[in-house]
Amino acid sequence: MNRLERLYAISDHLRRHAPAPLSAQSLASRFDVSRRTIERDLAALKEVGLALSASRGVHGGVRLETFGRVLLVLTPAEVTALLLAATIASDMPYAQAAKTATGKLAEALPPATRVQVEGLCKRIQVVPASMPSGVPRVRSVLEDALRVSRVVRIGYTDRNGQRTERDVEPVGFYGDAGGWALVGWCRLRQGGRLFLLRRIRHAELTAETAAPRDYAETLGYIPDPGVRPDWE
Repeated sequence: MNRLERLYAISDHLRRHAPAPLSAQSLASRFDVSRRTIERDLAALKEVGLALSASRGVHGGVRLETFGRVLLVLTPAEVTALLLAATIASDMPYAQAAKTATGKLAEALPPATRVQVEGLCKRIQVVPASMPSGVPRVRSVLEDALRVSRVVRIGYTDRNGQRTERDVEPVGFYGDAGGWALVGWCRLRQGGRLFLLRRIRHAELTAETAAPRDYAETLGYIPDPGVRPDWE
């Protein structure tokens, strides 16, 4: 393997063994290079931001500091896949969060990885599939309601054109070719319902905490991707 491939492999090997330390000699043996080469590789990984620390003694070595978080070391192909997925799902719930997350990821890439990712991205063109998701401002309120488990008050136009105001306990989202919908427990109907996002005229968070509910139990079934669900 070339040096770039070895750097990815070393960082992944350290991540898998974290927080246990690995000696430079054991790394040299594993990757069939000299100890001096491994030391240069570790210095290069630390320079691009990998949180490495060294300890002395019989059980010493270099370790990856995770600080309670999972530290991911991604290959150019993996980064490209994430960027592509975020582009395709540009109308999904939490799409804006996906956009900012992939932006942060791209900014944090080592220069060599960034060049490879940009090269791959230039070779891929995509037209996102249309899955209607309603007004972005409304979708943002619903995303927040689900994230913090708060009852949301919505203005909804049902399939018969009737307009109602409802308090809904958000449970999740469901999406298919017909569009994205909020899965929720409707206080008005006293039952689980699917609310098409494009039919929600407005939405606002209330101060009331929503009761924890199971996704499938709320609807009484699990939506089948091959069958159009019964929208409210």
